[in-house]
Amino acid sequence: MNSQLIQQGRAAYRAGDYSAAAQMLGAAKTPSEIMGEADHLRGNALMHLGMYAEAAEAYAAALNDGTYGKRGALLTNRGKALAAVGDYATAAQAFSAATQDASYATPFKAYLGLGNALFQSGDYANAGTAFRQAAIDGANPAPAAALGDLGRCFIKLGRPADAVETYRTAIDFAGPRDDTRALNAGMGEALSVAGRPSDALDAFNAATADGIYQLTPEQADELARVQDSLAALSAQTAMATAPAPAMDAPAVDPLDPTGATGQFMPDPSDTGFFTLSESEMVQQDRKEAKVRRRHRHTGLKVFLVLLLLIVLAAGGLGFAYTRGLGFPSQESVVTDLFQAAGDGDTAKAESCLASSLSEDAKSMIVSSIPQGATVSIEGMDQSMTETTAKVKASLSKGGEQEYTVKFVRSDNHIGWTVSSLDIDLSAADNQ
Repeated sequence: MNSQLIQQGRAAYRAGDYSAAAQMLGAAKTPSEIMGEADHLRGNALMHLGMYAEAAEAYAAALNDGTYGKRGALLTNRGKALAAVGDYATAAQAFSAATQDASYATPFKAYLGLGNALFQSGDYANAGTAFRQAAIDGANPAPAAALGDLGRCFIKLGRPADAVETYRTAIDFAGPRDDTRALNAGMGEALSVAGRPSDALDAFNAATADGIYQLTPEQADELARVQDSLAALSAQTAMATAPAPAMDAPAVDPLDPTGATGQFMPDPSDTGFFTLSESEMVQQDRKEAKVRRRHRHTGLKVFLVLLLLIVLAAGGLGFAYTRGLGFPSQESVVTDLFQAAGDGDTAKAESCLASSLSEDAKSMIVSSIPQGATVSIEGMDQSMTETTAKVKASLSKGGEQEYTVKFVRSDNHIGWTVSSLDIDLSAADNQ
């Protein structure tokens, strides 16, 4: 085991030089030697190079190291490599095994891979079950995409009504990372199959409005059917429609021609209006007085409604606080930290860190952040006062690196600050 080559391989991987990383990590040990970390990182590098079969073998070698752990991540990566070469049956076995690892922090990735492998194999029912599991996983930052995949399964299973409801839910839950254009296109396909061409056309138009999204071949075929169906329906309607017979115009009050007030002047021919007795006029006045009193109470009702809304808003804010929301948010803080550290603005970077950290600890965190990196949060375990997040950094030279970041509430107890930042050198870029 050549530890120097392993260190050099790690450095090359972090710099985005995946070819050198794969060569160094492969040369660092003989095939009979077991070192899960080296084979895991070599597999990641090979995935970046598009050498999927070799990557699958590297992940299999890493799985032989029982002391290394990370079984769920390795099995999921191996499943992705096998799926990339078209071996969906073996890939499904790897993904399924990954979901059984109780220590795996992001099982939704395994369920997504399993769903895709089963979908490609034509097992739409079990694929839908896997996509549903991915959607309800609390660690999944983009459940709407998994719901969209579930909608595809419903269409294949001949259940377009269920597909429509699934896509509608997906659009409601869509976040910044979700492609609502793809969801609207899926909705259009489901509505077309459900026999609702007009609604389907609206959904397809919403998907393609910006001219960026390209419909899949199946969606394009459904759009063509929708357009043909609507054109035929329009032609039939035009042929079947005859001129309507002229009808007398309804009576209109000349003082209120639009009927906006809902009150019309009485017709002079209505002699009943002019022959009301005195007692009947008194009763009518009483009725009108009640109406006026109800109108006077409108202001009180508006006040009570506003008060109720304020109470509900306060309750919502309290609930959001207990669920870990704050301002600035965890994602905003970690983004500012990486940007400031990359720009060399040490003071701004340290303002993103917890005040309880020592100066040495702050300096160590800031100095460990690579220049030019951009970050995104892949998953969070939130509570009222603490949060642990998986953060992916895209390096300036094309590589990617994952971090485990811990947050605590800031001194004002409203926002968040970073309390620790640890590099996960062995984490897969696709994990």
